[in-house]
Amino acid sequence: QGEVENLVQAVGFDRCTILRPAVLLCKRRESRPAEWVAQQFLGVVARVFPTAYSVPVETVARAMVASVLQPGEGKVEVLENSAIHELGKA
Repeated sequence: QGEVENLVQAVGFDRCTILRPAVLLCKRRESRPAEWVAQQFLGVVARVFPTAYSVPVETVARAMVASVLQPGEGKVEVLENSAIHELGKA
């Protein structure tokens, strides 16, 4: 667990969902050459292994909405990349 995750849990919300996406596939306004190269490579890999190393930002957004509308069990839910893909399909 990361420091920020611990701080969020310490706030004492009735329930919280922590998302841990892999590399976000999206277009950016600012120029980040290394990130652009990684996104191009991972975009190709995602065609074969869609949940392995990357996730489109739209999928993350849908997973966020779905986690609010369909809450999971327990006080704290942690969604790794593959779970984000699954929930983001809804």
